[in-house]
Amino acid sequence: MRKIFFFFLLIISFTPFANEQGAVTPLNGVDIWWQAHGDKSDPPVLLIMGINSNSKLWPQDLIDGLVKESFYVITYDNRDTGKSSWVTSEPIFIKIIKILPDFVIESFVDTVFDFMFNEEGKFNMEEVPSEYNLSDMAKDGLSILDYLAIEKAHIVGASLGGMIAQIIAIDHPDRALSLTAIMTTPGFDTEGLSAPSPIFKQAMKESFVLNLQGMEKEALKISQIALTGSRFPFNEEAYEKRFDEILSHGNNTSSGHMAAVGASPNRFNRLGEIDLNTLIIHGAEDPLIPVDHGISLFENINNSEKMILDGVGHEIPDELLSEIVAKLKYHFNKGS
Repeated sequence: MRKIFFFFLLIISFTPFANEQGAVTPLNGVDIWWQAHGDKSDPPVLLIMGINSNSKLWPQDLIDGLVKESFYVITYDNRDTGKSSWVTSEPIFIKIIKILPDFVIESFVDTVFDFMFNEEGKFNMEEVPSEYNLSDMAKDGLSILDYLAIEKAHIVGASLGGMIAQIIAIDHPDRALSLTAIMTTPGFDTEGLSAPSPIFKQAMKESFVLNLQGMEKEALKISQIALTGSRFPFNEEAYEKRFDEILSHGNNTSSGHMAAVGASPNRFNRLGEIDLNTLIIHGAEDPLIPVDHGISLFENINNSEKMILDGVGHEIPDELLSEIVAKLKYHFNKGS
């Protein structure tokens, strides 16, 4: 049942992204697709994307904006997604569920949701079997820096990528010039922090049913709408284009990312070990990882500052990219 839960949560993602050629290199026991942007003589920035999301979800205008501000930006696909090695495949029982009648699928999803959340409405995050954990994923990113002969970089992570970025800051501080954690958490099960919103949970359930019915595009659209805050309306035209782009780059809905989260320890009690200039960026209306998770990071990491985006959900809105790039430039220059 835990595997069912972790499989399902992977259908959640958010959008914008780029369309460039990259390279696949054997690193840390897997093949990693990566792409460098800009002049290698500029200060390096490593961007780490979120759960089940290939690197094409980083807004190209964000990447281009940082390059224009004289930063060397490295993006890559986490293992199990995009054009990096897929080490996790769709379970046989999910293949079987998909061919059953709709009423069976709906009953199955109800059962999964009864198990997915605890009494507090939070994700069940007990340790689960996994082929890798977040520390392994952190080493994937660091192996790219090794390959490029980069000693230190500004580490930027979004959502799951922000969890990986925290691990780099805690366990490999000598490799980081600064830390930026975007719409992320010290741990879903951190005491006192909020659960996902009820409205979002309902969207998750509807999305899960559609996904099992083979309507992947419709499933992702429902979750995307639910992840979008009130300030900037959901852009259906942009969604249609981005969906096709992400699929063409490689979208593994059965990746082991969420299992890796469950197999990794909560980081809350180690946040005080982070000794880097840190920037926390979080949407005030984030329904998946509520804003108090970002504020908790800010309050428990020394030398940190926060950028709370009013009316923004679990997303990086195109409309705020120039503001975010300016904030990152200031943060990076302060941390160099």
